[in-house]
Amino acid sequence: VENSRDARWEAMKRGETYATSGTRIKLRFFGSVRGYDDLCAAEPRVALETAYKRGVAMGGVLQARSAAPTFWLLAEWDAGTTAKPGTRLQVAQVVKGWLDGEGKIQQKVFDVAGDAQNGASVDTKTCRVSGAGDKRLCTVWRDPEWKAGQRAYYYARVLENPTCRWSTRQCNATDASERPAGCDDVTIEKVIQERAWSSPIWID
Repeated sequence: VENSRDARWEAMKRGETYATSGTRIKLRFFGSVRGYDDLCAAEPRVALETAYKRGVAMGGVLQARSAAPTFWLLAEWDAGTTAKPGTRLQVAQVVKGWLDGEGKIQQKVFDVAGDAQNGASVDTKTCRVSGAGDKRLCTVWRDPEWKAGQRAYYYARVLENPTCRWSTRQCNATDASERPAGCDDVTIEKVIQERAWSSPIWID
């Protein structure tokens, strides 16, 4: 809750951290077996205090023996600057991993907020983006496939709408006579989706 040097250091030691591919998305992810009300409608400080009180933050261990875990996910876009506006969020996901009966790791992705099929696109010749998107994605989600005794972990992942890869922008800004060969290499993706992903919440 506190944005101080000491608080950030303690959060890193707890594993309460997340990473991004470069963009400055803000991400929070909590899990609880006591359940969460509609924290998305609550005042921010109240929502955070409730989330910490009723469960564990990303990086934590959740004791889930007789009740399916419930998660609160909150993501806010990187607004960018006036000269270089940010890209809106497309979809928030919860990625679940678990051990099957043979001890092998399985994984499943659940879309929990936003819309992966929102029609957002980018013109690779101009890098101009178009389509819908969100500045904020928030949800309370309960695992519909939870099984008692299952060893599992969950982490949050948030994707922005598509944008040009840095090399696409560079190639577009270069005169045709000076374009490097890589600009026409079909194996190099022209479009990317910047993202953020949380530390996992482990189920004991």
